[in-house]
Amino acid sequence: MKGIFNNNLLLHIISYSGITTSIRLVVGLLTQKVVAVFLGTTGMAVLSNFRNIIEIISSVSSVGSKNGIIAQTASYDNKNELKLFLNSILSLIIVTSLIIIVLLLIFNDFLALELYLSASQNSIIKALSFTVPFVGLTVILESFLSGKKDFKPVLNIQLATSITHALIMITLIYFYGLNGALAALIIRLVLVFFIYVSYIYFSKHKEYFIYSFTISKSKIKELLPFIYMTLISTLFVHFIEIGIRGLITRKIDLNAAGLWTALNALSSNYFIVISSVFTLYVLPKFSNHSKRFNFLNEVFFILKNLLPFVTVGFALVYFFRSQITEILFSNDFIEITSFFKWQILADWFRVIFLVFGYYLVSKKMLKKYFIIEFFSFLIIINLSLLLVDNYGIEGVVVANLIRYLMCLFLIIFLLRKNLFIR
Repeated sequence: MKGIFNNNLLLHIISYSGITTSIRLVVGLLTQKVVAVFLGTTGMAVLSNFRNIIEIISSVSSVGSKNGIIAQTASYDNKNELKLFLNSILSLIIVTSLIIIVLLLIFNDFLALELYLSASQNSIIKALSFTVPFVGLTVILESFLSGKKDFKPVLNIQLATSITHALIMITLIYFYGLNGALAALIIRLVLVFFIYVSYIYFSKHKEYFIYSFTISKSKIKELLPFIYMTLISTLFVHFIEIGIRGLITRKIDLNAAGLWTALNALSSNYFIVISSVFTLYVLPKFSNHSKRFNFLNEVFFILKNLLPFVTVGFALVYFFRSQITEILFSNDFIEITSFFKWQILADWFRVIFLVFGYYLVSKKMLKKYFIIEFFSFLIIINLSLLLVDNYGIEGVVVANLIRYLMCLFLIIFLLRKNLFIR
């Protein structure tokens, strides 16, 4: 048994990420508790809108290249080719970042209004604009290490960033309230960049980042499918989150939007360890061009190793939902406990769906990917609109469950031939 474990990279990642993620969860949950107590449901809604914008900027400033960098780094054997590839991406990110900075400065007032920021908080968008280059460059550094399967440095840096950011967030919230929380999110973007740069500088990977302004059309062309997939997925996901939060605010109130946000925040917390498995193991594995690779066998292997951990974890979350809500948030959030069953079921099916989804990404199956993504977005938007009037927040959560169930059936149907190719 010990020998099997030692030779099983997936179990190594699950176990190690489980340890680091447990610490990150404790730190993140403590921060979340402070947000809930000091800022309440409305503050949490505004803060989450700002996080969505940061994620959109992260994706666009890195030109949606995260999964592509992971996949291409994992597949390159030639060191010089990889250097040229990284230089091309760095150059593209710098150009894109400059464009985003200009756009953020121009549309500063409009964005502040859409995010429910007050007039006195408009300057936070201007401050955010100057962090854009750091955001894009951080993505390339983290993705490179993930592609090299250096999962321990990535997880350690994520842990160090989480702890430092939590201390900054709690301190600034205590002294400055919501303004301090927004500022802490911006500080984090710069902090994580310098941690990654410091690690790369003192590591064996430094030679890959001897930079010269070069854009190779052939290297960028290799990334285009990943760029299209990531940009469409990320932009839609975060715009839809902002949209659903706005829908709940209009149909009910901002307090209800904060409750829905809290449920999503909980889901995001336990998905940290799961996402580590996908970026550090599943995507590099599916990107491997070995003739011995068998998709069906690999899917069974991943699900056999991953689902027991996921199922036990989700069961514990459900059975202790009341205690978790009281510990993580406050009594103002107790209403969300009645929605846990739908959220957990949705996330369980989402894990299975993502195994197949990452295969689409790794193999650059652009057409199938777009079909799945647009189908997913249409389902969540229309069902949320349909159910929110009669069922409130619960209707939106149920819509999410139906979305992942239907997407799972659709993606298996689309990949039915690939599953049985030997």
